Amino acid sequence: MFALTKSVRRRAGALAIPLLACVVGGALYVADANPAASQAPQLFALRAGSDPGLDPASPAWAEAPSINVPLSAQLAAYASGGGSVTAVRAQALHYKERLYIRLSWRDATLDDSTLRVEEFSDAAAVEFPASAATTVPSICMGQADAGVNIWQWRADSQTGHEDPSVRYPNIWVESYPSDDPEFYPARAVGNPYAAADGSAVQNLVSRAFGNIRPSPIQDVEGHGVYADGGWAVVFARPMSQSDPSLVNLHDTSVTDIAFAVWNGSEGDRNGQKSVSTFVTLVMVQGQDAGHAGIWLIAAAFFAALIASGIGVTMYAARGRR
Repeated sequence: MFALTKSVRRRAGALAIPLLACVVGGALYVADANPAASQAPQLFALRAGSDPGLDPASPAWAEAPSINVPLSAQLAAYASGGGSVTAVRAQALHYKERLYIRLSWRDATLDDSTLRVEEFSDAAAVEFPASAATTVPSICMGQADAGVNIWQWRADSQTGHEDPSVRYPNIWVESYPSDDPEFYPARAVGNPYAAADGSAVQNLVSRAFGNIRPSPIQDVEGHGVYADGGWAVVFARPMSQSDPSLVNLHDTSVTDIAFAVWNGSEGDRNGQKSVSTFVTLVMVQGQDAGHAGIWLIAAAFFAALIASGIGVTMYAARGRR
């Protein structure tokens, strides 16, 4: 009987370490954690109880979780620079098959006019991997096998095209030309920023730095409000999209998202901007960010396994003594 008990103890000791390894590995798998790599922050897009609309002050945003995402100067490609905006607060909601993204950041100056060549506009953008991407794209405008879909909001586009006589009341001209395209070459060739009735948000696609272009589908809406020394901007678009160069989402999607902010008073434009790395956007079917019941059950299960492993280890150690 003693020999049998001793044999069992030896086997228990031999099994203790593999058992603990399996428990730890299972816990990491369920938590989707990689201890050898830093984990990207998660932005949860909850299902809103009512339509948030394009108003950044909508009550729907009061209950939406937020994350503060650090920004830094863009130094990966020419033209580099930016970095005056150090962080952006991001929130996300979905409602009736539409995704809403809200960004807010501090900015001491309101820059919403580009009538003069020395003026630059405040702006913000979100970037997603294209649905056709086969790998995580380069944060700097994607790559050949992994394009990106960018939604860019500009304050000057939202303000609209100003009449120079209003901006410069002392200017003297005999008359301004009509809307004949020959007087507006940028508008005539289809430059989206020159369109008289253009949206404040451009839906853009890119597969490499310097390759960015407007998407044929311009269905992204947006609106920004400047108040109390900062901007708040809402982007909105139908989640589902068949074009493989665009992001395609559904109620349970998990994808990457990155952010960029341009500070017009600092001369930010084009590649000169404040940018983030990718964070994880998690679509949530319910109106809360956690599946608390599932996680409690999983935690209890793994706690029981860990306790069992510790018990087996102690039993084996006691047998060796």
